[in-house]
Amino acid sequence: MKNLMIECPECEGCGYVTVDLNDTYIPYEQKLIDYDCMLCDGKCEILCKDQVEDRIGMVDDIIQGMQDRMRVISETIMFCKKGLLHELSEKYVYRLDTCARGLGRLLNYRKKLHNLVA
Repeated sequence: MKNLMIECPECEGCGYVTVDLNDTYIPYEQKLIDYDCMLCDGKCEILCKDQVEDRIGMVDDIIQGMQDRMRVISETIMFCKKGLLHELSEKYVYRLDTCARGLGRLLNYRKKLHNLVA
């Protein structure tokens, strides 16, 4: 998730914002106070929502491809069982199980990305 973070535009990556209490720009009349940045809470980085939404779109495409692959493997299993190729069908059942676990991980990753944006 580190690559989804960008430098905070409010504090410019330092974690605090300098405020002049006297509202003057004359150096000897200023009373400067440093506050923690409200946008990033002093962490110097914020989440780039555009990059997260792009990542969600990519994950959705991968999920769709994985579902298509699982559908093809299921049809292959049925054809293998019709042709009495039980050893080959067991191999495809194992592959289908592996795809199902991968799909579960992708769905969890998409859920995690949705929670970041919300």
